[in-house]
Amino acid sequence: MPRSVMNNLPGTYALIFHCDTPFRVRVGKLGLAEGYRGYWIYVGSAFGPGGLASRLAHHLKPSRRPHWHLDYLKTALRPVDIWTTTDPVKRECAWARCFSALKGSTCPVAGFGASDCTCLSHLIHRPRKPGFVSFRRNLRSQIVNHGPLYRLNPVDMFP
Repeated sequence: MPRSVMNNLPGTYALIFHCDTPFRVRVGKLGLAEGYRGYWIYVGSAFGPGGLASRLAHHLKPSRRPHWHLDYLKTALRPVDIWTTTDPVKRECAWARCFSALKGSTCPVAGFGASDCTCLSHLIHRPRKPGFVSFRRNLRSQIVNHGPLYRLNPVDMFP
């Protein structure tokens, strides 16, 4: 789904980043976050003004004034994939649980992106990139009425 088709639609997203080198970054009130090589998945939802297109554009551009937890980390990470749904139900907690349950996944920064829910974290680290097809299959087995999933290239979305 290209950005022009997404327009201002609300939905849930997963930004998948790659990191080549370890990092240390202060993340607002969460304090110091330490990260390491591998893939980092940030799960969120965009149900406010501008929907998915606006939120993803924000997350994929440098932030002058950090607002969300991800704003602090994104300088250390390179976006490699975006997965979205325009399902009208907020699915970020279910997605975070699904990513966290994958073998090899960890949540090294407790509370990251999860200040308004009871999840451990909405930031998941994996040594290898998760598979889109297997993730979609796992979601559909857990959530019968989940809407369609889309896979986007961050470079195509926001050059």
